[in-house]
Amino acid sequence: TIISRKKKRNNCGSMRSTKLLLTFTFCMIAMFYLPYKYMIQEGSIDDKIIKNKQHMPIVQPMITEHQTPPKLNNNDEKPTSTPNYHTVFSTDCSGYQHWQSYLLFYSAYKVKQPGTVTRIASGCTKEEQEAERAFQSQISDQMSSNFKVHFTPQFSKVKGEGEEGDGETYKFFNKPFGLLHWIEHAEVKIKDDDIVILLDPDQVLTRPITNDFSNQSENTLVGQNPKTIVTHGSPFAQEFGFGASWRNLDIDAVTGTNDSPAKSVTEQDAIDHYPAGPPYLATTKDMHAIARTWSDFVPRSYKIFPELMAEMYAFCIAVAHLKMPHQIVKSLMVSDVDVEDGEGWNFVEAIEDEKICSPAAMGYSTLPSVLHYCQRYVLGKHIFGKHKMPLDTFSCDAPLLAIPPEDIAERYDYWIDPNLVDGKREYLTKIEVKKTAFMICFLTHHANEASKFYKSRNCKSSEVSAAPLKIIDLWSGKTSTSSTKKEKGEY
Repeated sequence: TIISRKKKRNNCGSMRSTKLLLTFTFCMIAMFYLPYKYMIQEGSIDDKIIKNKQHMPIVQPMITEHQTPPKLNNNDEKPTSTPNYHTVFSTDCSGYQHWQSYLLFYSAYKVKQPGTVTRIASGCTKEEQEAERAFQSQISDQMSSNFKVHFTPQFSKVKGEGEEGDGETYKFFNKPFGLLHWIEHAEVKIKDDDIVILLDPDQVLTRPITNDFSNQSENTLVGQNPKTIVTHGSPFAQEFGFGASWRNLDIDAVTGTNDSPAKSVTEQDAIDHYPAGPPYLATTKDMHAIARTWSDFVPRSYKIFPELMAEMYAFCIAVAHLKMPHQIVKSLMVSDVDVEDGEGWNFVEAIEDEKICSPAAMGYSTLPSVLHYCQRYVLGKHIFGKHKMPLDTFSCDAPLLAIPPEDIAERYDYWIDPNLVDGKREYLTKIEVKKTAFMICFLTHHANEASKFYKSRNCKSSEVSAAPLKIIDLWSGKTSTSSTKKEKGEY
Protein backbone atom coordinates (compact mmCIF):
# COMPACT_ATOMS: atom_id res chain seq x y z
CA THR A 1 0.00 0.00 0.00
CA ILE A 2 2.70 2.44 0.85
CA ILE A 3 4.41 2.19 -2.49
CA SER A 4 1.49 4.37 -3.56
CA ARG A 5 2.23 6.76 -0.71
CA LYS A 6 5.87 7.05 -1.63
CA LYS A 7 4.95 7.86 -5.20
CA LYS A 8 2.57 10.50 -3.94
CA ARG A 9 5.42 11.82 -1.86
CA ASN A 10 7.36 12.05 -5.09
CA ASN A 11 4.59 14.12 -6.62
CA CYS A 12 4.71 16.46 -3.62
CA GLY A 13 8.47 16.67 -3.54
CA SER A 14 9.72 16.42 -7.09
CA MET A 15 6.73 17.65 -9.17
CA ARG A 16 6.69 14.86 -11.72
CA SER A 17 4.43 15.60 -14.65
CA THR A 18 2.95 12.35 -15.90
CA LYS A 19 1.11 9.45 -14.38
CA LEU A 20 3.81 7.04 -13.24
CA LEU A 21 3.42 3.33 -13.59
CA LEU A 22 6.67 2.21 -11.99
CA THR A 23 8.31 -0.37 -14.23
CA PHE A 24 10.42 -2.66 -12.19
CA THR A 25 12.58 -4.83 -14.40
CA PHE A 26 13.35 -7.43 -11.85
CA CYS A 27 11.30 -10.47 -10.86
CA MET A 28 8.30 -10.53 -8.51
CA ILE A 29 7.00 -7.22 -9.87
CA ALA A 30 3.39 -8.20 -9.29
CA MET A 31 3.94 -8.63 -5.57
CA PHE A 32 5.22 -5.14 -4.96
CA TYR A 33 3.64 -2.74 -7.42
CA LEU A 34 -0.07 -2.43 -6.99
CA PRO A 35 -2.72 -0.89 -9.22
CA TYR A 36 -3.29 2.82 -9.27
CA LYS A 37 -6.74 4.10 -8.41
CA TYR A 38 -6.73 7.56 -9.86
CA MET A 39 -4.66 10.61 -10.64
CA ILE A 40 -5.30 14.31 -10.14
CA GLN A 41 -3.28 17.40 -10.87
CA GLU A 42 -2.47 20.26 -8.58
CA GLY A 43 -2.15 23.78 -9.94
CA SER A 44 0.61 24.05 -12.50
CA ILE A 45 2.20 20.95 -11.05
CA ASP A 46 1.08 17.55 -12.21
CA ASP A 47 0.26 15.84 -8.95
CA LYS A 48 -0.57 12.17 -9.02
CA ILE A 49 -2.85 10.84 -6.35
CA ILE A 50 -2.38 7.14 -6.60
CA LYS A 51 -4.81 5.03 -4.71
CA ASN A 52 -4.94 1.28 -4.36
CA LYS A 53 -7.14 -1.12 -2.55
CA GLN A 54 -4.67 -3.92 -2.09
CA HIS A 55 -2.22 -4.10 0.73
CA MET A 56 1.03 -5.79 1.63
CA PRO A 57 0.82 -8.87 3.85
CA ILE A 58 0.33 -7.98 7.49
CA VAL A 59 3.43 -8.69 9.52
CA GLN A 60 1.94 -8.10 12.96
CA PRO A 61 -1.78 -7.33 13.26
CA MET A 62 -3.05 -4.47 15.35
CA ILE A 63 -3.92 -5.54 18.90
CA THR A 64 -7.62 -5.80 19.72
CA GLU A 65 -9.33 -6.62 22.98
CA HIS A 66 -9.51 -10.25 21.87
CA GLN A 67 -5.81 -10.57 21.14
CA THR A 68 -2.80 -11.03 23.39
CA PRO A 69 -0.28 -8.17 23.10
CA PRO A 70 3.13 -9.21 21.82
CA LYS A 71 5.69 -10.01 24.47
CA LEU A 72 8.13 -7.17 24.83
CA ASN A 73 11.82 -7.85 24.50
CA ASN A 74 13.04 -8.58 28.03
CA ASN A 75 16.57 -7.70 26.99
CA ASP A 76 15.59 -4.06 26.71
CA GLU A 77 16.50 -2.08 29.79
CA LYS A 78 15.53 1.54 30.11
CA PRO A 79 18.61 3.76 30.31
CA THR A 80 19.36 5.27 33.68
CA SER A 81 19.60 8.75 32.19
CA THR A 82 17.72 10.57 29.45
CA PRO A 83 19.73 10.66 26.22
CA ASN A 84 20.34 13.78 24.18
CA TYR A 85 18.04 13.98 21.15
CA HIS A 86 18.78 15.46 17.75
CA THR A 87 15.88 15.72 15.30
CA VAL A 88 16.98 16.58 11.75
CA PHE A 89 15.37 17.02 8.34
CA SER A 90 16.81 17.69 4.91
CA THR A 91 15.76 20.56 2.61
CA ASP A 92 17.01 22.85 -0.10
CA CYS A 93 16.66 26.65 0.11
CA SER A 94 13.52 27.04 -1.98
CA GLY A 95 10.50 28.97 -0.77
CA TYR A 96 8.59 25.72 -1.06
CA GLN A 97 10.64 24.12 1.73
CA HIS A 98 11.05 27.42 3.60
CA TRP A 99 7.47 27.38 4.86
CA GLN A 100 7.54 23.60 5.44
CA SER A 101 10.57 24.09 7.69
CA TYR A 102 8.78 26.73 9.75
CA LEU A 103 5.72 24.49 10.13
CA LEU A 104 7.87 21.58 11.30
CA PHE A 105 9.76 23.79 13.76
CA TYR A 106 6.46 25.12 15.09
CA SER A 107 5.13 21.60 15.62
CA ALA A 108 8.31 20.68 17.52
CA TYR A 109 7.90 23.82 19.63
CA LYS A 110 4.25 23.06 20.34
CA VAL A 111 4.78 19.43 21.44
CA LYS A 112 8.03 20.27 23.27
CA GLN A 113 10.17 17.86 21.26
CA PRO A 114 13.26 17.25 23.42
CA GLY A 115 16.76 18.15 22.30
CA THR A 116 17.86 20.00 19.19
CA VAL A 117 15.89 20.28 15.95
CA THR A 118 18.02 21.05 12.91
CA ARG A 119 17.16 21.89 9.33
CA ILE A 120 19.88 20.57 7.01
CA ALA A 121 19.76 22.97 4.05
CA SER A 122 21.72 21.89 0.97
CA GLY A 123 22.89 23.84 -2.05
CA CYS A 124 21.99 27.34 -0.88
CA THR A 125 23.57 30.38 -2.49
CA LYS A 126 25.38 32.91 -0.31
CA GLU A 127 22.38 35.22 -0.46
CA GLU A 128 19.99 32.39 0.42
CA GLN A 129 22.15 31.40 3.37
CA GLU A 130 22.08 34.95 4.70
CA ALA A 131 18.30 35.10 4.38
CA GLU A 132 17.82 31.71 6.00
CA ARG A 133 20.16 32.54 8.85
CA ALA A 134 18.12 35.65 9.60
CA PHE A 135 14.89 33.64 9.43
CA GLN A 136 16.36 30.93 11.64
CA SER A 137 17.44 33.55 14.14
CA GLN A 138 13.80 34.55 14.53
CA ILE A 139 12.80 30.92 15.04
CA SER A 140 15.52 30.37 17.63
CA ASP A 141 14.62 33.55 19.52
CA GLN A 142 10.87 33.01 19.46
CA MET A 143 10.58 29.21 19.77
CA SER A 144 13.77 27.62 21.09
CA SER A 145 17.50 28.21 21.01
CA ASN A 146 17.76 24.48 20.26
CA PHE A 147 16.24 25.02 16.79
CA LYS A 148 19.05 25.37 14.27
CA VAL A 149 20.01 25.36 10.59
CA HIS A 150 23.01 23.56 9.11
CA PHE A 151 24.19 24.39 5.59
CA THR A 152 25.81 21.86 3.28
CA PRO A 153 27.04 21.84 -0.32
CA GLN A 154 24.69 20.85 -3.12
CA PHE A 155 24.35 17.07 -3.26
CA SER A 156 21.46 16.69 -5.72
CA LYS A 157 24.00 15.98 -8.47
CA VAL A 158 26.33 13.18 -7.47
CA LYS A 159 28.71 11.30 -9.72
CA GLY A 160 29.26 7.59 -9.33
CA GLU A 161 32.64 5.97 -9.66
CA GLY A 162 34.16 6.57 -13.07
CA GLU A 163 31.30 8.81 -14.25
CA GLU A 164 32.02 11.86 -16.39
CA GLY A 165 30.19 15.19 -16.41
CA ASP A 166 28.08 16.71 -13.65
CA GLY A 167 26.48 13.51 -12.44
CA GLU A 168 22.86 12.44 -12.24
CA THR A 169 20.30 14.92 -10.92
CA TYR A 170 18.29 13.37 -8.09
CA LYS A 171 17.17 15.70 -5.32
CA PHE A 172 16.95 12.95 -2.74
CA PHE A 173 20.74 12.57 -2.80
CA ASN A 174 20.61 15.52 -0.39
CA LYS A 175 19.11 13.38 2.38
CA PRO A 176 21.90 10.81 2.99
CA PHE A 177 24.74 13.16 2.03
CA GLY A 178 23.28 16.05 4.04
CA LEU A 179 22.80 13.80 7.06
CA LEU A 180 26.40 12.63 6.86
CA HIS A 181 27.66 16.21 6.53
CA TRP A 182 25.68 17.30 9.59
CA ILE A 183 26.93 14.40 11.73
CA GLU A 184 30.53 15.17 10.84
CA HIS A 185 30.33 18.99 10.90
CA ALA A 186 27.52 19.96 13.31
CA GLU A 187 28.14 23.05 15.40
CA VAL A 188 27.01 21.21 18.54
CA LYS A 189 28.90 18.24 19.92
CA ILE A 190 27.08 15.02 19.08
CA LYS A 191 27.92 12.06 21.27
CA ASP A 192 27.85 8.43 20.15
CA ASP A 193 25.08 7.63 22.65
CA ASP A 194 22.82 10.48 21.52
CA ILE A 195 19.64 9.65 19.59
CA VAL A 196 19.25 10.98 16.04
CA ILE A 197 15.73 11.23 14.59
CA LEU A 198 15.51 11.77 10.82
CA LEU A 199 12.26 13.27 9.48
CA ASP A 200 11.09 14.51 6.10
CA PRO A 201 10.40 18.25 5.78
CA ASP A 202 6.72 17.66 4.93
CA GLN A 203 6.05 16.12 8.32
CA VAL A 204 4.69 17.69 11.50
CA LEU A 205 4.83 16.33 15.04
CA THR A 206 1.68 15.73 17.07
CA ARG A 207 3.57 14.42 20.12
CA PRO A 208 7.23 14.10 21.11
CA ILE A 209 9.36 11.30 19.69
CA THR A 210 11.85 9.67 22.05
CA ASN A 211 13.83 6.43 22.14
CA ASP A 212 11.29 4.71 24.43
CA PHE A 213 8.51 2.70 22.72
CA SER A 214 7.52 0.59 25.74
CA ASN A 215 4.02 2.09 26.13
CA GLN A 216 1.87 -0.33 24.15
CA SER A 217 -1.15 1.98 24.23
CA GLU A 218 0.80 4.57 22.24
CA ASN A 219 2.95 2.37 19.99
CA THR A 220 2.32 -0.53 17.66
CA LEU A 221 5.47 -2.56 17.04
CA VAL A 222 6.11 -5.29 14.49
CA GLY A 223 7.08 -8.73 15.71
CA GLN A 224 6.22 -11.21 18.45
CA ASN A 225 9.06 -10.08 20.72
CA PRO A 226 9.64 -6.45 19.71
CA LYS A 227 12.36 -4.25 21.07
CA THR A 228 11.19 -1.14 22.84
CA ILE A 229 14.27 1.05 23.33
CA VAL A 230 16.50 2.58 20.66
CA THR A 231 20.05 1.54 21.59
CA HIS A 232 23.31 0.77 19.83
CA GLY A 233 22.60 -1.87 17.20
CA SER A 234 18.81 -1.44 17.54
CA PRO A 235 17.57 1.33 15.23
CA PHE A 236 13.84 1.97 14.78
CA ALA A 237 11.78 3.24 11.82
CA GLN A 238 8.24 3.66 10.52
CA GLU A 239 6.94 0.80 8.40
CA PHE A 240 6.70 1.45 4.65
CA GLY A 241 4.88 -1.00 2.43
CA PHE A 242 7.49 -1.98 -0.14
CA GLY A 243 8.23 -5.20 1.73
CA ALA A 244 11.25 -7.08 0.43
CA SER A 245 11.30 -5.49 -3.01
CA TRP A 246 14.70 -3.87 -2.42
CA ARG A 247 16.18 -7.38 -2.64
CA ASN A 248 15.39 -7.40 -6.36
CA LEU A 249 18.07 -4.84 -7.10
CA ASP A 250 21.52 -6.01 -8.10
CA ILE A 251 22.97 -6.15 -4.58
CA ASP A 252 26.49 -6.78 -5.87
CA ALA A 253 26.36 -3.67 -8.05
CA VAL A 254 24.89 -1.48 -5.29
CA THR A 255 27.31 -2.62 -2.58
CA GLY A 256 30.36 -3.02 -4.81
CA THR A 257 31.05 -6.51 -3.51
CA ASN A 258 29.82 -10.03 -4.18
CA ASP A 259 29.67 -11.08 -0.53
CA SER A 260 27.53 -8.37 1.10
CA PRO A 261 25.59 -9.50 4.19
CA ALA A 262 22.56 -7.90 2.52
CA LYS A 263 22.42 -10.90 0.19
CA SER A 264 21.87 -13.20 3.16
CA VAL A 265 18.71 -11.44 4.35
CA THR A 266 15.73 -13.72 3.81
CA GLU A 267 12.51 -12.45 2.30
CA GLN A 268 10.73 -12.75 5.65
CA ASP A 269 13.49 -10.90 7.49
CA ALA A 270 13.40 -8.24 4.79
CA ILE A 271 9.68 -7.77 5.44
CA ASP A 272 10.02 -7.89 9.22
CA HIS A 273 13.04 -5.63 9.73
CA TYR A 274 13.86 -3.57 6.64
CA PRO A 275 10.78 -1.85 5.10
CA ALA A 276 11.94 1.33 6.81
CA GLY A 277 11.03 4.95 6.22
CA PRO A 278 10.95 8.23 8.13
CA PRO A 279 10.88 8.80 10.99
CA TYR A 280 14.16 6.91 11.39
CA LEU A 281 15.74 6.64 14.86
CA ALA A 282 19.23 5.43 15.81
CA THR A 283 22.09 6.26 18.11
CA THR A 284 24.58 8.70 16.62
CA LYS A 285 27.14 5.92 16.34
CA ASP A 286 24.75 3.78 14.31
CA MET A 287 23.34 6.68 12.28
CA HIS A 288 26.87 7.75 11.32
CA ALA A 289 27.62 4.28 9.99
CA ILE A 290 24.28 4.20 8.19
CA ALA A 291 24.80 7.65 6.64
CA ARG A 292 28.26 6.74 5.35
CA THR A 293 27.09 3.48 3.78
CA TRP A 294 23.81 4.97 2.53
CA SER A 295 25.70 7.80 0.82
CA ASP A 296 28.07 5.28 -0.73
CA PHE A 297 25.27 3.08 -2.07
CA VAL A 298 22.64 5.60 -3.23
CA PRO A 299 24.39 6.77 -6.45
CA ARG A 300 24.74 3.14 -7.55
CA SER A 301 21.18 2.37 -6.55
CA TYR A 302 19.92 5.32 -8.60
CA LYS A 303 22.04 4.33 -11.58
CA ILE A 304 20.46 0.88 -11.58
CA PHE A 305 16.98 2.06 -10.65
CA PRO A 306 16.51 5.76 -11.53
CA GLU A 307 13.22 6.24 -9.74
CA LEU A 308 11.95 7.81 -6.52
CA MET A 309 12.47 4.66 -4.49
CA ALA A 310 16.21 4.48 -5.25
CA GLU A 311 17.04 6.44 -2.10
CA MET A 312 14.86 4.27 0.16
CA TYR A 313 16.09 1.02 -1.39
CA ALA A 314 19.67 2.20 -0.89
CA PHE A 315 18.88 2.78 2.78
CA CYS A 316 17.49 -0.75 3.15
CA ILE A 317 20.51 -2.29 1.43
CA ALA A 318 22.88 -0.16 3.53
CA VAL A 319 21.41 -1.23 6.88
CA ALA A 320 21.21 -4.87 5.72
CA HIS A 321 24.85 -4.64 4.63
CA LEU A 322 25.71 -3.29 8.10
CA LYS A 323 23.68 -6.05 9.78
CA MET A 324 21.41 -3.50 11.46
CA PRO A 325 17.88 -4.92 11.38
CA HIS A 326 15.36 -2.25 12.40
CA GLN A 327 12.57 -2.52 14.89
CA ILE A 328 9.69 -1.55 12.64
CA VAL A 329 6.92 0.64 14.08
CA LYS A 330 3.45 0.98 12.55
CA SER A 331 2.23 3.88 14.66
CA LEU A 332 4.88 6.58 14.15
CA MET A 333 3.20 8.18 11.14
CA VAL A 334 0.09 8.52 8.99
CA SER A 335 -0.12 9.71 5.41
CA ASP A 336 -2.13 7.53 3.04
CA VAL A 337 -5.86 7.39 3.79
CA ASP A 338 -6.12 4.13 1.84
CA VAL A 339 -3.82 2.23 4.20
CA GLU A 340 -5.65 -0.17 6.49
CA ASP A 341 -2.61 -1.47 8.34
CA GLY A 342 0.98 -0.25 8.56
CA GLU A 343 0.29 3.31 9.68
CA GLY A 344 -1.06 4.82 12.90
CA TRP A 345 -4.59 5.39 11.67
CA ASN A 346 -6.07 3.41 14.57
CA PHE A 347 -5.52 6.48 16.77
CA VAL A 348 -7.47 8.65 14.33
CA GLU A 349 -10.22 6.07 13.93
CA ALA A 350 -10.68 6.08 17.72
CA ILE A 351 -11.74 9.74 17.67
CA GLU A 352 -15.51 10.14 17.84
CA ASP A 353 -16.94 10.78 14.39
CA GLU A 354 -18.58 14.06 15.37
CA LYS A 355 -15.29 15.39 16.78
CA ILE A 356 -13.01 14.46 13.91
CA CYS A 357 -12.78 18.07 12.72
CA SER A 358 -13.29 19.90 15.99
CA PRO A 359 -10.50 21.80 17.73
CA ALA A 360 -10.90 19.33 20.60
CA ALA A 361 -9.61 16.54 18.38
CA MET A 362 -6.44 18.53 17.78
CA GLY A 363 -5.61 18.17 21.48
CA TYR A 364 -5.88 14.41 21.75
CA SER A 365 -2.74 13.16 23.50
CA THR A 366 -2.67 9.83 21.67
CA LEU A 367 -2.26 10.48 17.98
CA PRO A 368 0.27 9.11 15.51
CA SER A 369 3.53 10.87 16.30
CA VAL A 370 3.85 12.40 12.83
CA LEU A 371 1.50 13.56 10.07
CA HIS A 372 3.19 13.19 6.68
CA TYR A 373 1.32 15.51 4.33
CA CYS A 374 2.96 14.23 1.17
CA GLN A 375 -0.40 13.93 -0.58
CA ARG A 376 -3.40 16.14 -1.13
CA TYR A 377 -6.45 15.64 1.05
CA VAL A 378 -9.76 16.64 -0.54
CA LEU A 379 -13.38 16.43 0.64
CA GLY A 380 -16.02 18.18 -1.42
CA LYS A 381 -14.33 21.44 -2.32
CA HIS A 382 -12.11 21.56 0.76
CA ILE A 383 -8.45 20.72 0.42
CA PHE A 384 -5.10 20.69 2.10
CA GLY A 385 -2.22 20.24 -0.34
CA LYS A 386 1.32 21.43 0.10
CA HIS A 387 1.69 22.55 -3.52
CA LYS A 388 -1.37 24.75 -3.00
CA MET A 389 0.19 26.59 -0.07
CA PRO A 390 1.45 30.15 -0.66
CA LEU A 391 5.24 30.28 -0.53
CA ASP A 392 5.02 33.32 1.76
CA THR A 393 2.70 31.54 4.21
CA PHE A 394 4.76 32.78 7.14
CA SER A 395 4.91 36.49 6.51
CA CYS A 396 3.01 39.55 7.71
CA ASP A 397 0.91 39.91 4.56
CA ALA A 398 0.13 36.22 3.98
CA PRO A 399 -3.50 35.10 4.20
CA LEU A 400 -4.75 32.49 6.61
CA LEU A 401 -6.28 29.29 5.29
CA ALA A 402 -10.06 28.97 4.96
CA ILE A 403 -11.29 26.75 7.79
CA PRO A 404 -13.35 23.70 6.81
CA PRO A 405 -16.73 23.19 8.50
CA GLU A 406 -16.61 21.04 11.63
CA ASP A 407 -19.20 18.70 10.12
CA ILE A 408 -17.19 18.22 6.93
CA ALA A 409 -17.17 14.44 7.37
CA GLU A 410 -20.97 14.43 7.56
CA ARG A 411 -21.48 16.76 4.60
CA TYR A 412 -19.29 15.00 2.05
CA ASP A 413 -18.52 11.45 0.98
CA TYR A 414 -16.75 12.58 -2.19
CA TRP A 415 -14.04 14.88 -3.46
CA ILE A 416 -13.91 17.13 -6.52
CA ASP A 417 -10.72 17.72 -8.48
CA PRO A 418 -10.01 21.48 -8.32
CA ASN A 419 -8.36 21.38 -11.75
CA LEU A 420 -11.22 19.80 -13.70
CA VAL A 421 -14.08 21.95 -14.96
CA ASP A 422 -16.63 19.13 -15.08
CA GLY A 423 -16.97 19.00 -11.28
CA LYS A 424 -17.03 15.21 -11.33
CA ARG A 425 -17.42 13.62 -7.90
CA GLU A 426 -15.09 10.85 -6.79
CA TYR A 427 -16.56 8.90 -3.89
CA LEU A 428 -14.74 7.69 -0.80
CA THR A 429 -15.47 5.02 1.77
CA LYS A 430 -16.67 6.07 5.21
CA ILE A 431 -13.30 5.43 6.81
CA GLU A 432 -11.48 7.29 4.01
CA VAL A 433 -13.78 10.25 4.64
CA LYS A 434 -12.91 10.24 8.34
CA LYS A 435 -9.17 10.03 7.72
CA THR A 436 -9.28 12.72 5.03
CA ALA A 437 -11.35 15.04 7.21
CA PHE A 438 -8.85 14.65 10.04
CA MET A 439 -5.88 15.50 7.83
CA ILE A 440 -7.58 18.54 6.28
CA CYS A 441 -8.74 19.90 9.62
CA PHE A 442 -5.62 19.21 11.67
CA LEU A 443 -3.23 20.57 9.04
CA THR A 444 -5.37 23.63 8.32
CA HIS A 445 -5.69 24.55 11.99
CA HIS A 446 -2.01 23.82 12.60
CA ALA A 447 -0.89 25.99 9.68
CA ASN A 448 -3.15 28.85 10.79
CA GLU A 449 -1.93 28.56 14.36
CA ALA A 450 1.69 28.71 13.19
CA SER A 451 0.87 31.67 10.94
CA LYS A 452 -0.75 33.59 13.80
CA PHE A 453 2.24 32.76 15.99
CA TYR A 454 4.53 34.23 13.34
CA LYS A 455 2.41 37.36 12.88
CA SER A 456 2.08 37.99 16.62
CA ARG A 457 5.85 38.07 17.04
CA ASN A 458 7.06 39.64 13.82
CA CYS A 459 4.36 42.03 12.62
CA LYS A 460 3.09 45.28 14.11
CA SER A 461 0.04 44.36 16.17
CA SER A 462 -1.78 47.59 15.38
CA GLU A 463 -1.46 46.98 11.65
CA VAL A 464 -2.51 43.35 11.90
CA SER A 465 -5.62 44.10 13.98
CA ALA A 466 -6.69 47.02 11.78
CA ALA A 467 -6.15 45.35 8.42
CA PRO A 468 -8.89 43.28 6.77
CA LEU A 469 -8.40 39.59 7.43
CA LYS A 470 -7.20 37.83 4.30
CA ILE A 471 -8.36 34.25 3.77
CA ILE A 472 -7.24 31.93 0.99
CA ASP A 473 -9.35 29.05 -0.26
CA LEU A 474 -6.77 26.47 -1.35
CA TRP A 475 -9.30 24.61 -3.50
CA SER A 476 -10.08 27.62 -5.71
CA GLY A 477 -6.88 29.55 -5.05
CA LYS A 478 -8.94 32.67 -4.41
CA THR A 479 -8.22 35.12 -1.61
CA SER A 480 -10.99 37.09 0.10
CA THR A 481 -11.02 39.64 2.91
CA SER A 482 -13.13 40.21 5.98
CA SER A 483 -12.85 42.79 8.74
CA THR A 484 -15.48 41.45 11.13
CA LYS A 485 -14.31 40.51 14.62
CA LYS A 486 -16.42 37.35 14.55
CA GLU A 487 -14.74 35.98 11.46
CA LYS A 488 -11.31 37.05 12.70
CA GLY A 489 -11.91 35.13 15.90
CA GLU A 490 -12.85 31.99 14.00
CA TYR A 491 -9.48 31.96 12.33
